Amino acid sequence: MFQYILKRLLQLIPVLLVISVLVFSLIHLIPGDPAEIILGFETTDPQIIAAVRHSFGLDKPLYIQYFLWLKQIARGDFGKSPQTGRPVLQSILESYSFTIELAIYAFFLMVTIAIPLGALAAVSSSKVPELIAQAVTLFGLSTPSFWSGSMFILLFSVHLHWFPVVHFSAFFANPLNNIWGFFLPAMTLAIPNTASTIRMVRASMLEVKGQDYIKTARAKGLNESNVILKHMLKNALIPIITTIGINAGYLLGGAIVVEQIFAIPGVGRLGLQAIVQRDYPTLQGVVLFIALSVVLVNLVTDLTYFFLNPKIRYR
Repeated sequence: MFQYILKRLLQLIPVLLVISVLVFSLIHLIPGDPAEIILGFETTDPQIIAAVRHSFGLDKPLYIQYFLWLKQIARGDFGKSPQTGRPVLQSILESYSFTIELAIYAFFLMVTIAIPLGALAAVSSSKVPELIAQAVTLFGLSTPSFWSGSMFILLFSVHLHWFPVVHFSAFFANPLNNIWGFFLPAMTLAIPNTASTIRMVRASMLEVKGQDYIKTARAKGLNESNVILKHMLKNALIPIITTIGINAGYLLGGAIVVEQIFAIPGVGRLGLQAIVQRDYPTLQGVVLFIALSVVLVNLVTDLTYFFLNPKIRYR
């Protein structure tokens, strides 16, 4: 197990290097001169623009800029934002806490809704759970987050006044207000991922439902709830965990749209502002942080397989 974890951590290095090359290359394809954005378009003096470009190293060839940036990253220095003058790492860490909170709440909603509803739709003799699961799945897969989030704000915040429009207090200062403030954005983020998870839970449960060991468990006189939880669900968890792990990565990436809708000062919104302002250091740092988070989530998902099935051996 330890050797496998070490091997996977070492594999992160080439993955992150490839991601860094792609991020650096694609970001520099964005139209516009960062020096002109910093100075404002009313400044047209070529000498002033050239001086700003030189001060930020923008006059060097791209490959030199990349290696200089990579050298900084290796030292834990993500540079400074040309817009705010603040260290990029500090801005990302301040924003990342909001994104992590949003992703955790959305993950909790996804799991608590998808697993019971998908399992009930597979094992229940009634058609009602299956119809509810199909309705939730259809709504989740066909509704974009920007629309559902806007409708949630309009209905539950503006008209019914059940939830605050923009209010995100610290968890340890006021846990209830924190959860209440994050509920709508977390639900908006969770809906599409919940839909795909429900489908996987139902399909996996139906696959194991007719297996011989399930029939044997029932023939032994085991309680139906024990058959479902200890035999059906437990043996169906491997593909379910895979789907949940993939969706957990999507929660971090999809948070960009939700943060913008609900004005959450998270890392996704920070990245959008960096795109508009041509803030290359901040945007590169944001993308690298999100990429690293997704890779780590995938690693945790792989390690979870061992605890679900000890027969699994890593090499």
